[in-house]
Amino acid sequence: MDKKLSNKIIRDIKQKILSGKLRTGDRLPAERELAEHYKVSRITIRNAISRLVYLGFLQTLPQSGTFIADFKKEASLELLVDIISSKEEVDKSILIELLELRRVFETYSAGRAVMRMTDTDRAVLRDMIHGMMEQKNKPEQLAEIDYKIHSLLMDLAENNVLRLLFNSFKPVYQFYLKTFYSISQNATGILPYYERFCRAAELRDDRVALIRTCFYLSAV
Repeated sequence: MDKKLSNKIIRDIKQKILSGKLRTGDRLPAERELAEHYKVSRITIRNAISRLVYLGFLQTLPQSGTFIADFKKEASLELLVDIISSKEEVDKSILIELLELRRVFETYSAGRAVMRMTDTDRAVLRDMIHGMMEQKNKPEQLAEIDYKIHSLLMDLAENNVLRLLFNSFKPVYQFYLKTFYSISQNATGILPYYERFCRAAELRDDRVALIRTCFYLSAV
């Protein structure tokens, strides 16, 4: 129960910082005031603050108090993973930035994957794309297959860091794909890009694959 309360406080303070209600340099109320406000123990508040300090949202100064940190300058990969692995709705501006990042590393991975594919890999890719054609009126199935295709490309790219980053994107990515494919014309418009990517893979043409991936990621 204490952990659930602590997580609730973390989410609330984090949202206030991300939305700009709490700004860099603002002093956080004392533990006693926060405990009264959230109706929890001071230990719960202390745990929440420690987590927010670790993520780069807060900075505690001895004998001065706890202040809102400039997370854009101070935070590290832990904060990115925390944001994109959250089951909560992601702020629109952050979602756009995440998709821009995805465009960079997935384009790179697609080119590497094409050059490493075996005949078996190409057959698996072809089957999944055919599966998308058959399920083109079923958004959830399309989203699931789409994710599996990109997961395959990540495996074939053989870059462990990008693979881990891709894994961290999963909750946000899957949510966005379901939203995207819920609009019927999106599925109709995107499937030809997959067909062309499949042909590029069969020709082992990483340049065409890169171009097709760029077009696809710009649309999704």
